[in-house]
Amino acid sequence: MTNKVRRKIEGIERVVVKIGTRVLTGSDNQIDRERIDRLAGQVIELQKSGIETVLVSSGAVGAGMGRLGVESYPRLIPDRQAVAAVGQVQLMKMWEHAFAGHGRRVGQVLVTADDLQSRYRYVNLQNTFDSLLRMGVVPVVNENDSVAVRELKYGDNDALSVQVAGVIDADLLLLLTTTDGLYTANPDKDPGARRIPLVEEITSELTRRARGKSSGVSIGGMRGKIEAASLAARAGIWCVIARGIDSDLPGIVGGRDVGTLFVPTSEELGRRKRWIAFTSRSHGRLTVDKGAYRALTDNGKSLLSSGLVDIEGSFEPGDVVDLAVTGEKEPFARGVTSYSAGDLARIKGLHSSRIEQVLGRDGPEEVIHKDNLALLESNGKAE
Repeated sequence: MTNKVRRKIEGIERVVVKIGTRVLTGSDNQIDRERIDRLAGQVIELQKSGIETVLVSSGAVGAGMGRLGVESYPRLIPDRQAVAAVGQVQLMKMWEHAFAGHGRRVGQVLVTADDLQSRYRYVNLQNTFDSLLRMGVVPVVNENDSVAVRELKYGDNDALSVQVAGVIDADLLLLLTTTDGLYTANPDKDPGARRIPLVEEITSELTRRARGKSSGVSIGGMRGKIEAASLAARAGIWCVIARGIDSDLPGIVGGRDVGTLFVPTSEELGRRKRWIAFTSRSHGRLTVDKGAYRALTDNGKSLLSSGLVDIEGSFEPGDVVDLAVTGEKEPFARGVTSYSAGDLARIKGLHSSRIEQVLGRDGPEEVIHKDNLALLESNGKAE
């Protein structure tokens, strides 16, 4: 690990720790209280060093299975939701007991994808986390499995943990799993497989190497963790995938060379632009000409109606839309539109000075203001 990387991770102030189901359960699929106690002690060490920590804890379904005597992972959504409802109570009791031994309180935060995609609820979550951390409470987050439906499921909390990191403006995301990082090959099958200590760019080849399998009580895998790490890197958040069963959280945060560290590939974004780029739900698509593309990407300008070529979808002012350049499929940005789809169809290609004349009322000069625009990494390139 380079000195540059070491200095960065030693300077963090907020951490999100995602704990996989298999990290918390033993061979009998029961929650291992000793592991929870040990992890709680390590979180306390981080807090004592001035690092605020949020836990994203899997294990609700596993705990429910143990409590109800269910041997196989429920495949039907209603059954899984019911088991999770029972298990969530047991899981929180264990976390509460573990932290109580250190004089700390915990707060349960249950979310769904829909909660995070709503700007109003997203901001409410930000305020809740900020208040909990200010009070010295340890937030314990999980997806609200008892109400989430398939379309809103994140999957083993990997992607959810990235979104939580964005909500709290975290510097580092720790993904604790049963393996000690990413390898050049499957270490169970290839004795020559080597751990990859540092990843500065997540390539398609790297992603293909991860052929994670789900277990009876866990629906995640290494592929999901790499995707989560990629999203974190693009959001300007450092990420470590490391073994959680015998983890050393203070050591990892302090720069110990364990697991795989993923380096951010973009500058750190503010909370609002993180939400726009990586969490919000797009309601439509705007195609712009190459002049507007260069103004947005090279000069940091706002989008004006004169640069609009095409409008797709049905949306209203305040909705998030994708932006693509003529001739490219992949969007290069996302932004909050000041106008509806119908109004944009009437003013596209026109100079801003004509907006009032065409619409019959005054309106913002910018279709998307630069403060409401977040650039994305795109496979497409404009000339």
